[in-house]
Amino acid sequence: MNRPYVDANSVQKRVGLVVDFVGVLRELKKALQFDSSDVGGVIEDLDVLLQDFLQRIAQARQEYLDANVDGALDERLEKLVFGRFLEPDARKTFFEQYKEIEALWEILSPSPELRDHIASYKSLSQLYAAVRNAYAEKVGFVADLAYKTRRLIEESAEQQGLGRLTKSVTFDVATLQSLRGDKGSDEGKVFNLVRGLQREIDADPNAAPVLQPLKDRAERILKDLEERKTTGLAAMDQLAALAAEKEAAMKAARDSGLSTRAFGMFWVLREDAAVKAAGLDAMVLAQDIEELLGRFPNAQVNPDEQRRLRAAIYKPLLGLLPEERARAVDLVLKLLLAEGEE
Repeated sequence: MNRPYVDANSVQKRVGLVVDFVGVLRELKKALQFDSSDVGGVIEDLDVLLQDFLQRIAQARQEYLDANVDGALDERLEKLVFGRFLEPDARKTFFEQYKEIEALWEILSPSPELRDHIASYKSLSQLYAAVRNAYAEKVGFVADLAYKTRRLIEESAEQQGLGRLTKSVTFDVATLQSLRGDKGSDEGKVFNLVRGLQREIDADPNAAPVLQPLKDRAERILKDLEERKTTGLAAMDQLAALAAEKEAAMKAARDSGLSTRAFGMFWVLREDAAVKAAGLDAMVLAQDIEELLGRFPNAQVNPDEQRRLRAAIYKPLLGLLPEERARAVDLVLKLLLAEGEE
């Protein structure tokens, strides 16, 4: 209760929760028996909060809303989001400043003194939602806005510009080539492409052995972009190379005749040092082991079948050195039973 909690997305909690299990009604009655003179202090405190809000909203308007950016409304928003807030530290500072302002608005609203600042606060809230959604893996129209603020934003029929920052794209060569011809920042395109690759792995865990190395490299490119070690244009070129690798891998998967899970196993085994040293054919291993999986279809949920499958896998791997066989069997089982971890 006495420490600010900050989550993984740099959002600081605004309120705490106190749970009282004993004497609730008695203490509530006592709390309501206040002296009328106490109210004067509350009003004075609200005046202090109002002055704090006015100072903060004026500073935020000058720092974030009066940015000298050219173009239409949605283009200006995109340039601001992927220019000013590209670095994580810049986003963290903005999030903290905005949440202080939002907390004050939630307390003071609907005070008539706020009337002249509704437009500025609404624009600032829309900018916050845009930045949060542009850099998050999962997006939402109003991000994590507080109740009164969310109602204010939802009164608009449309939040202009936000759709450009949160659109869903597929990580492939065709999409990347299409995006190159679109208006908008290359930085925004990079974030949307990497987000698309992340969603693809989440949607199909069996494809993870093939896609995970590409995702790791894509996220490294993204980090270099955030740290301004590369440019948006260069990052797009690097992602284009990864998209071509992904397309080649998907074609190889279709041509192999293997299931998605078995092909993922082949993809890992083909780079295994022990398999290479023993001169074993990773494709033949994958075919043999997939046949074994057909003999033990319930191995994911049946411990007895899982033990028998483990014993059977040793045969295709006899070409490995004895000290490598147990490790290789464990690796194969991990890939085969990915949806039903032990």
